[in-house]
Amino acid sequence: MNLFTADVGQGKVHIYDSNRDIAYLKLPQKRLINLDIDGLESGDVIVIEDAHLRERVEGGLSLAHAFFIGELEELYRNAEKRQITILLFPQKKTPVVRKLAGYDPEHRKSNSVFMKVYGISTDEADIRSINQFLKRDKEAFKRLKKFKPITQQEYQEQNQHKFDFIQECNLDLNPARTQGYGFDNYYDYGDDDAVTQFIKNQKHELAGRLMGDGIFDLDSDSTFTGEDLMSAVGLHYSKSKSKSGELNAIQSISRLYTVVASILRPNGDLRKRGFPPGHKNEGKKLNVFWKWSKENYFGCKSFHEKQGVASSNYKQHMRPGVSKFKGKSLSIGANDKEYNSFKTERSTVDKKIQEVWYVLREMIVEDRLR
Repeated sequence: MNLFTADVGQGKVHIYDSNRDIAYLKLPQKRLINLDIDGLESGDVIVIEDAHLRERVEGGLSLAHAFFIGELEELYRNAEKRQITILLFPQKKTPVVRKLAGYDPEHRKSNSVFMKVYGISTDEADIRSINQFLKRDKEAFKRLKKFKPITQQEYQEQNQHKFDFIQECNLDLNPARTQGYGFDNYYDYGDDDAVTQFIKNQKHELAGRLMGDGIFDLDSDSTFTGEDLMSAVGLHYSKSKSKSGELNAIQSISRLYTVVASILRPNGDLRKRGFPPGHKNEGKKLNVFWKWSKENYFGCKSFHEKQGVASSNYKQHMRPGVSKFKGKSLSIGANDKEYNSFKTERSTVDKKIQEVWYVLREMIVEDRLR
């Protein structure tokens, strides 16, 4: 199997053949539709940004959508006939993989400067960077979605329940975020917020449940103490001699509020989700579970664009704050050791929050402590 990576821009296609280390630049777009690519054989894989293989509509404003639905369907038929697998790469991840490949974002502002520094165009850098990343991270490669043509209307209908969920969460979290989550005395906020009241009334109960026997085993490779889990959401016991064992003020209310609000809404209702057309639960609203929350509330999935306030709180502040990874982010041209360390730390934070989430769900949903 040979891995090809492709990009589309300004009416042209750019393709990188990893086995032969050849970049084919500025090809006519029809070459991709026809799979007219030198060296492409049955069983090979082409990876292209997902946005480029969404339907282009007349009058549409997105320049990323390069092909009409008829062209996408033709590409799909050609791939099936020749037994070529087409996988989709998350558009928002391309800047990350460019950085990992060692390309400074500052130089990208001008293609002439970029070419002077690196000797290749920004287009070539993109397809080489994606290819290098997927060969480095086998798990990321396995998670890529397979291409299947779909109209823009169908895409909207299938994902509308997710858009509605994120919008509801934004409307819930935005007022709280701007007013200290009910813990800033300057603002007259919090008395009518069920999330704030839950935290104020149940923080000691939560701390006690997290401490438990002092240990939680998530899997064979990850073991956390109760203090680890408390710290992840900003709870802290005093270690001073005079107040030893006493629960101090919450050190990071945004962390705890964000996690609680994934289960409980400020109006006192439980957080619920909808379902797409054709699903057995279409038209229903059911309680959320961890997988849904992780992907659509905390935004921990590859294929997303604007994921909302909760995702921003989690990925921009909470993950870096809880992580032990030095620097909190990857440097340009990070080596394999740095990259693996970063992934491990990020996964560790997710597992900590998952464990806290299950405890909170038990308290809020099953024990009705709200």
